[in-house]
Amino acid sequence: FFSSVFGFILMLNTFSQNWIQQQTNSTADLNSIFFVDPGHGWAVGSEGTILKTTNGGDQWLAEPSGVTSDLLSVHFTDPLTGFAVSSHELLKTTDGGEHWVVQDTVMNAWLSAVFFIGSDTGFVAGAGRILKTTDHGNTWTKQSGFGCFGVKSFWATDPETLYMGGSDFLTMKSMDGGAHWDVLIPNLSYGNMESIFFTDHNTGYFAGGGWAQGYTGSYFAKTTDGGVTMTYPLGNIGKWLSCVFFTDTHNGYITALDGSILKTTDAGDHWVSLNSGVNSALTSICFTDSVTGYVAGKSGTILKTTTGGVHVSRPDALNKSIKIYPNPVSDVLMVELNSEQQLRTYLEIYSVSGQLMLREETLTNKSFMDAGRLPGGSYILKIINSQRTEVVKFDKL
Repeated sequence: FFSSVFGFILMLNTFSQNWIQQQTNSTADLNSIFFVDPGHGWAVGSEGTILKTTNGGDQWLAEPSGVTSDLLSVHFTDPLTGFAVSSHELLKTTDGGEHWVVQDTVMNAWLSAVFFIGSDTGFVAGAGRILKTTDHGNTWTKQSGFGCFGVKSFWATDPETLYMGGSDFLTMKSMDGGAHWDVLIPNLSYGNMESIFFTDHNTGYFAGGGWAQGYTGSYFAKTTDGGVTMTYPLGNIGKWLSCVFFTDTHNGYITALDGSILKTTDAGDHWVSLNSGVNSALTSICFTDSVTGYVAGKSGTILKTTTGGVHVSRPDALNKSIKIYPNPVSDVLMVELNSEQQLRTYLEIYSVSGQLMLREETLTNKSFMDAGRLPGGSYILKIINSQRTEVVKFDKL
């Protein structure tokens, strides 16, 4: 099932690698990466390392954090205002990271995650300690609830509904802003719940990994009812999963500590393996649109994709089992699948900037898409079903 993706992309006559390694000039182990817009991004890591880009990753520069402890999480609410945490320090910047001020120092709290809902309401999570702000991080108050030890992951779907994951996969949920917590996933085995991501109030994903009898084990769960019930679409694939990120309700990614990147196009029910090009541990992932994403990892590793992580091929390598015509098109685009099976297939048209323009679902091998409503220009057609994900370029007259 985890075979290579057989999708091909023909985009603006440009042919490149799936993921391109960025020049960071850093050997720090990066733990978290965050972009507030397509240009401005930050990555934080060991020994107080903070890296910043203002041009979409073309150049990364080190910024002084003023601390020497490992930074574990970073979050910006706008290009100027951001927060980072170490095990016992909460830092804030109001000038895009040029200067950082320690807002709170809490010994033995093991702070590990910072998360904002909008620009005003934010949380910092640690072992037995939850901090909350409602004034853009100017002041923080300690919540009375306890949470769990070894916190690794945190998510809030609204100011009252919080999720926290930690050691031994223990995951807890609060419905009152952190005052009280209930066990959502009990202690399972040695490992960590590394990442939590929700695409709406009810649909969420939980990823982690650990060691079991000398072997690496995976944990991945999906809920569509706020954690009341769980499904386990991946099973144990023998990878320590480190971060999960979705660009929309259907398309998502997982990184792993063996250098793997996995991708789904059907809301996490099925996953394929992408070629990251590296073997070093990958720890964090962030996308700025449907096709532009960044992955951070050990030894200063930052990877970038502008194709959604899918391989880019030359025109003569385009899979002949799919035909689109006419190209260029003026009104109706014909999409023809050369397959003996009639599969449930999703057809999505994106602008070259990554904006979803049209989406249709079909059960036939021949479909007609109304391209007449599209402005003139170049577009990307994505064809998704249980057998393949194909991406091709076409032009609208």
